Amino acid sequence: MARGALVSMIYKKSGTLAIKDADPAASLTLMSADIERIVQGWQTMHDMWANVIEIALAIFLLERQLGVACVIPVIISVFSLGGSLIGLSFVMSRQAMWLEAIEKRISSTGSMLSSIKGVKMLGLTEFLMTCVHGLRLAELKISKKFRKLLVWNMSFAWLTRIFAPIFTFGIYIAIAHSNGNESPLSMSTVYTSLSLFALLADPLLSLVMAMLAFMGSVGSFSRIQEFLQRESHVDCRNKTVSSSYDEVIGEPKEKAVLGESGILSSTSSSSKTSKVTLALPFDAITVQDGAFGWDAEQQPTLQDITLKIPRGSFTMLIGTSGCGKSTLLKALLGEVSCLSGKVTLPSESIAYCDQTPWHMNGTIQESIIAMSELDEKWYGSVIRACALEEDLEQLPRGDMTVIGSKGIALSGGQSQRIALARAVYARRDVVILDDVLSGIDASTEDYIFHNLIGAGGLLRRIGSTIVLASSSVKRLPFAKQIVVLDHDGRLLEQGSFDDLNSTGSYVSSFALGPSDLDCKPAKSVASDTLRVQLDSADKPRDMEDELQGNQSDITIYLYYIRAIGWPSTLVFLTAISGFAFCVSFPSIWVKWWAKSIAKEPGQHTGYYLGVYAMLGVVGMICLIVSSWQMIITMVPKSGENFHRRLLSTVLSAPMLFFSTTENGSILNRFSQDLQLIDMELPIAAINFVAALVMCIAQMILIGIASVYAAISFPIVLTVLYFIQKLYLRTSRQLRFLDIEAKAPLYSNFTDCVTGLVTLRAFGWQQSMEERNRRLLDRSQRPFYLLFAVQRWLTLVLDLVVAAIAVILIVLVVTLRGTISAGYVGIALLNIILFSQTIKHLVKFWTDLEIHIGSILRVKEFTEGVQSEDLPTENKPVPPEWPSKGFLEFHSATAAYRPAEPVLNDVDISIQAGEKVGICGRTGSGKTSLIMSIFRMVELVSGSILVDGTDISQIPRQEIRSRINGVSQDPLLIKGSVRLNADPTGRHSDKAVLEALRTVQLLSTVKEKGGLDTDVDALFLSHGQKQLFCLARAILRPGNILVLDEATSNVDTRTDEIMQRVIREKFSNHTILTVAHKLDTILDYDRILVLDGGRVVESGEPFELLASESSHFGRLYTSSVVEE
Repeated sequence: MARGALVSMIYKKSGTLAIKDADPAASLTLMSADIERIVQGWQTMHDMWANVIEIALAIFLLERQLGVACVIPVIISVFSLGGSLIGLSFVMSRQAMWLEAIEKRISSTGSMLSSIKGVKMLGLTEFLMTCVHGLRLAELKISKKFRKLLVWNMSFAWLTRIFAPIFTFGIYIAIAHSNGNESPLSMSTVYTSLSLFALLADPLLSLVMAMLAFMGSVGSFSRIQEFLQRESHVDCRNKTVSSSYDEVIGEPKEKAVLGESGILSSTSSSSKTSKVTLALPFDAITVQDGAFGWDAEQQPTLQDITLKIPRGSFTMLIGTSGCGKSTLLKALLGEVSCLSGKVTLPSESIAYCDQTPWHMNGTIQESIIAMSELDEKWYGSVIRACALEEDLEQLPRGDMTVIGSKGIALSGGQSQRIALARAVYARRDVVILDDVLSGIDASTEDYIFHNLIGAGGLLRRIGSTIVLASSSVKRLPFAKQIVVLDHDGRLLEQGSFDDLNSTGSYVSSFALGPSDLDCKPAKSVASDTLRVQLDSADKPRDMEDELQGNQSDITIYLYYIRAIGWPSTLVFLTAISGFAFCVSFPSIWVKWWAKSIAKEPGQHTGYYLGVYAMLGVVGMICLIVSSWQMIITMVPKSGENFHRRLLSTVLSAPMLFFSTTENGSILNRFSQDLQLIDMELPIAAINFVAALVMCIAQMILIGIASVYAAISFPIVLTVLYFIQKLYLRTSRQLRFLDIEAKAPLYSNFTDCVTGLVTLRAFGWQQSMEERNRRLLDRSQRPFYLLFAVQRWLTLVLDLVVAAIAVILIVLVVTLRGTISAGYVGIALLNIILFSQTIKHLVKFWTDLEIHIGSILRVKEFTEGVQSEDLPTENKPVPPEWPSKGFLEFHSATAAYRPAEPVLNDVDISIQAGEKVGICGRTGSGKTSLIMSIFRMVELVSGSILVDGTDISQIPRQEIRSRINGVSQDPLLIKGSVRLNADPTGRHSDKAVLEALRTVQLLSTVKEKGGLDTDVDALFLSHGQKQLFCLARAILRPGNILVLDEATSNVDTRTDEIMQRVIREKFSNHTILTVAHKLDTILDYDRILVLDGGRVVESGEPFELLASESSHFGRLYTSSVVEE
């Protein structure tokens, strides 16, 4: 219940945070590491008060047995407890430091996974391997302070058990001798006292460890409380939704119907509805004297904003890069603080499509439908209007294709169109679009625009108010209203296109010609192929379904030991065995001592007491050595080793892996599994090995005392064997299900935090909370059942121990004349201890079994995920390669999956220094062609040569680090400006600053504090991020520059800066540019046109334009803006 409540609270709070405060890694750490600590602490919470009662009772009985000498164990217990409390006082602070380090590492890991395509393309895998693994090493170093407290508390917890009998017997004998009693120790006194010492020491040990776990849980509670008390996001908008308005807008299905052809037609309104409609506010959105900013203490990003957006209109928002277009849209969504003025919306029925598309891991259909009901006719209309029909027909699984976290399996254009389709499918009154058409080829963009926004488009037919922020000015003539922002975030001008175009304003500077305002949306008939795929395609199994955990435990333990090292393991086993001997053997030694006193009163006391004390000291030393060896020495070795293996496996995995595996599943290994390996597993291992050795020792002592009792051990062990076999069959699967059930929960949580703006815009928070609750309920089932079967095992073993005790007592009573009193005492004492030890053994064994599952998951992950690196990729290349930049494709066919080629028989030759533009409709294979150069898509046949060298023989890291690339999605990793601009640290600060000056970002960086400033603190717009990536490209070596739609989502001014920098700084480079803005590649040496993964046209730009049958000519005609 506590776990379920805490997870729900963390999720709900995460959904209320401002987007600048929403950190998936921080919340995920609370949900995994902190809640695990709370669960561990609460499991033993009731042991504390129960142990106090047991301790008091044991002291009372000791006083009855030993008199005033009972003060000694009390003093030792107080000293032990005091030492433990000193250690406990540091637990919360040191645990907090450790968890913060975990949070930082998980945050970097999550950032790396979300940008894995860019990381691989830029050849930054080794760099990130160093960075992220460095964070892991720093985390282990910080955690050592906390783990030292474990050794400290464990040592003090055992003080009473080891030294209380020694000092008590010593004082007791001294008092007896002073009173003239030379034979104070009888067998009954010895074994009764030893039993009472056990009754005192065991609860004290349990109390100390319970307090340690409880204090850790208190520290985690504090962290969660601090998170829950964070300031929530405040929606400053004034929502004036009336009941009459709700009646009109109704449900989406009431707003529009489909005609027989599948094209949307307006619903006829009744007179009653018409009457209500007249009473509705004319403006869908109103902003009056608005000033908006991300931080109330800093200068507003936007100020003096006053505008009205008419209901049912199409409004375009334009301006230079960094002027605040995206910020204004988020202000309309209530995501940015309104520092002054007000924003008014009469409707909460809003759809939003971000500039960077957001997707949850799932199928294409699930991403489009999201929380809405499936309406197949409307769904088909949206698919056609967003130009997705052809894409789905080319996919073997159609719209049941899994797109991966953040849509990693999709091209940039496909990802954007699917996100756009989601906004259209929702059928909302207000549709806010943030530069959604810039990353799409010209003909597809034209088709989508007219079918959605143009006259007769779907959005216009259902009466939606459309607000589009765009870096392109091509569609300005279609807009009923145009809003222009200046570089300071102020409203420069607004009005209709005709008014602004005739006044010598900013809009008129583009000299835009007339557009086809009466263009009708193209009609398309739904294909039968799509319907069949929708009905019959199967969702591919997630990687988690393949992990069944069939390997034997011995294999897992050997894998763990090899990660630690055999020498360290042998030292640990030797020390823990010595400890068990020194704790168990004194029961025989005291018997010999009592027997000696009976024979020779007052003799050899010093000898027996000295050996007894020596055994205690050696036992304590062995305990400290074994604990230190495991917790301080072996844990960092295993933690470092397993993290390195996991990280190396992830970074070397092919792109197909990331499109079919949830990021949450991967992160689960870096968070949940490593946490168990670092913290829970070593404690369980120490406790289990110690309990096992002591259990064996006690069985030997019971057997020595009573041969008849020993005869029963084979029977007992056989019973225990079958019990554990039955138990493990269930517990292993429950353990596996418990850990695996958390992966979709964590993945869903991460997706929700990264998509907060989209979810809140659509109003889907409640639906996502329900989804989270369902996943939580699913993960609670194995979590609860695992505890239930452990309780069952404890009960059964209690019965077995009780049976052993009954057998022994029966034998003692029956054979009382043939067994000595001393051996009876040993047997009875060890039966008492044995019952406790076997309970502990089972508890620690089950803990070990649970936590060793994390080793199994790491093992299966690292061995089961295929590496993209091949043994044949070992050809060395000169340091200056590629010195020329000559590229050749010889019948190259490439595919992500063997049976699904994305490039077909490509034969091209690109000369050194040649500038080549690559174009084609979305999904034609442009990006795949680029990715094949970086070896991110596999060649099925043919070859690719760079400077005459077959790249299939060269290590991929070498290729990616030697070829310069700038993708459509800018890659910025967590860290300083310097680290992002020059990840390898090859250049001086002067060179870095010069590169930033070249792309006109130097002033922005200096205003925020210079190169040491965290790059996130710059609050760069999308266009500025692309300029930053271009500055990084300037600093990278190589003679080949690849631009994958790098300028597709930037405004005209930013595009001009990028084109100037490319021409000036890369004039001698071989340049390959994938472009949708075809006017940017008109001065290139050659154009390649792709379609269906094939090169269908190649030639000089103007020669192709002169040909009436040219593919490039048709693409250019559909994209050009007449001046």
